[in-house]
Amino acid sequence: MSFFKKVLSSVGIGSAKVDTIIHNPEVAPTQVLAGTVQVDGGSTQQHINHIKINVCCNYFSEETYTDDDDNEHERIVEHTPVLASYKVSDSFDVEEGQELSFDFEIPLPANTPLSLGQSRVWVDTDLDIDYALDKSDKDMLHVVPNERQNAVLVAMSQLGFALGEVENEESSALGGRFVQEFEFKAHSGDFRGRVDEVEMLMVNHDDSLELMVEVDRKAKGLGGFFASMIGRDETKLWVEIQDYDLESVTDVLHHAIDEHC
Repeated sequence: MSFFKKVLSSVGIGSAKVDTIIHNPEVAPTQVLAGTVQVDGGSTQQHINHIKINVCCNYFSEETYTDDDDNEHERIVEHTPVLASYKVSDSFDVEEGQELSFDFEIPLPANTPLSLGQSRVWVDTDLDIDYALDKSDKDMLHVVPNERQNAVLVAMSQLGFALGEVENEESSALGGRFVQEFEFKAHSGDFRGRVDEVEMLMVNHDDSLELMVEVDRKAKGLGGFFASMIGRDETKLWVEIQDYDLESVTDVLHHAIDEHC
């Protein structure tokens, strides 16, 4: 019977199970994510190579493909990269029916996208058992803005901009595989009628937040019309946010956008 159980567990039947409990599923980039990995032994003793926590997200890209009639089409492809990987435990043995738990505290990567739009972020727990089938657990996170990011979002609202689309798109603009793009529409305030939209990328650092901002100006007159047709009506600028005082952040953003519109 014991031999039969070992054979079954080697193909994933009656194997050990893993369940991860996240203590703070609402978390901001660079904050500590805390949780417990629970391992329940299966129908026989098994050797666990390691337990690994992967922080994952999604982003989208456009892909060209050719159909059977040699016609080209565009389609949206979803990707699921691993942002960071942490080892929770080294190898160990779990006995039949044994319950074990492993606590962890890991920093959420600085480039973790916020849970806005179609952006999804989750923790994938890998219980590494040779030949096992069911050896992982997926837990969704709700990634909220950190203090500086929140100050930027609130400041843009106070300047009369409404947050529109937020997308994770394939791009190597910042040295990675994707960027999270925030799109703001001017609906009131000083910039209504002067700016079509403002697009923004956020880059977290230890002591600051760097913004890549693209101001899409309202075309003015004949010269403005031709400028918009050839793509010269967009202005890109870098803005550094060191403080998260709302009044200060609002002033910095107002000055930066006003100079480029």
